[in-house]
Amino acid sequence: MGGDSLSRLRVVGAFLGAPRTASWLALGVTLFGLFLRVEHALTFDGPARGSDYAVYVDGIRWMQEHRRSFDFDPTASLNVRYQPPLWYASGAAILAVTQSERAIASLSVIGWLVRQLLLARMLPGPGHAWSRLVALSLHAVLPLSVLMDGKVNPEGLHATIFMVAAYFLFRAERDLATSGTIPLRTALAFGLATGLGILTKATSTVLLLGAGVCLPLRAFELFRSSGWLATWRGLIRPAALAAAVCVGLTAWWWLPNYQRFGHPFPHAWDVQPDEAQQAVAAVPLHQRRPVEWFLPFETTYLETPILTNATEPTPNFWAATIAGTWSDWYNRGFCRLPGKKKTLTVWGAEDAEAPETWAVTERCMRRFSRTTKLGAALSAGAILALAVCALRSVTSRGKRGTLVFPVLATLVLLFVMLFAVVHPADYAAVLKPAYMLAAATPITACLGIALAEAEESARRVTLLHVATLALITAVGAILTVMRFGH
Repeated sequence: MGGDSLSRLRVVGAFLGAPRTASWLALGVTLFGLFLRVEHALTFDGPARGSDYAVYVDGIRWMQEHRRSFDFDPTASLNVRYQPPLWYASGAAILAVTQSERAIASLSVIGWLVRQLLLARMLPGPGHAWSRLVALSLHAVLPLSVLMDGKVNPEGLHATIFMVAAYFLFRAERDLATSGTIPLRTALAFGLATGLGILTKATSTVLLLGAGVCLPLRAFELFRSSGWLATWRGLIRPAALAAAVCVGLTAWWWLPNYQRFGHPFPHAWDVQPDEAQQAVAAVPLHQRRPVEWFLPFETTYLETPILTNATEPTPNFWAATIAGTWSDWYNRGFCRLPGKKKTLTVWGAEDAEAPETWAVTERCMRRFSRTTKLGAALSAGAILALAVCALRSVTSRGKRGTLVFPVLATLVLLFVMLFAVVHPADYAAVLKPAYMLAAATPITACLGIALAEAEESARRVTLLHVATLALITAVGAILTVMRFGH
């Protein structure tokens, strides 16, 4: 190898070994991610293709008029009357001040930035700059996040509050492992954030379940090493404080539901099922959700990652989740590339006044297929990262890795799956990838933590870092072309 080649290798090596370079790149991708969401918030077609835009805005205007929660009031839309009030109240306040429906999307945009900053804060620090860059880059260009965090919908605010609570649970896990006690202020913050999350979406109840899974393991270890009194002071008392704050903040909303309907968080379909839902419920469960629905072996979505109708591509939980994370599964017009029309028979076109405006071009379909294939590889890596973080946490007794984020991500996934099993109304787009948005930041954090473990073991940036960043860069590039290309 010649001297020039060796010099070039040294330059590349110095570049990859420079934390400052990675830090500047992380700032750049964060600003780029913010730009993508602000641009989307300013340009998305709300009334026509805004992901249930009309439903959400009607709910906001109802709350603005009545100044109270929905509580299954028949004058509210069936699609919102069962939902908790926090996002709608926040949207009503913004609408009152700005007189702009589009301005309500700021809750999602600002929320994403908060999650990005939290992600940067919790990832391993000095010596792991490139692992941080990989995680922050993925969080910046994740298609599902760009699509939902620039719209008027409750998912962005909920994902933010959920992540704030998850962050404090992560802090509690670390404090318990290192000092044997959870600070009361951390417990208070977790209880407060969890309560606010539940008042935004019932999905946040998994935060309580996650704490119930993760903390008892630490409690057992603390009891064995330090006894009952230390366990009471270090864990049981803070946990009781968090639970009391959460219940005190939310009981006014869910307790009347439980008294009226026997369920703290009933869906409108549980209380007031329409004829279509009753017809679906009459079909045996094994026919509504056969075994193949649960298995990750459906691959047609890799070529056609946009839903045609309720039965095409073949209904499958993993297909909808993966394609919905890395493409525009419900055809909301994310790709703006002109070209030959691919098909008019896509989701949304049947009820549209101008079906041709919903048509997907061949150029868009090809690029969505590419982002979905790249995303499937990244998803496999993320699942492996969840396992690495959980295993590292167990073997280090909570001092390395984390059990919190893998458990929370798994519980959110199971929550979404269970909802689609209990209410298998595919005709109503029951399996929405947007419901998984709350898990996106915890999963991304696990990816960064797992890569930091690899970086520390090798004492350098690994081929794994380079390959993962290359896949993420490709997704970001395709995303940019779909949004701004000609």
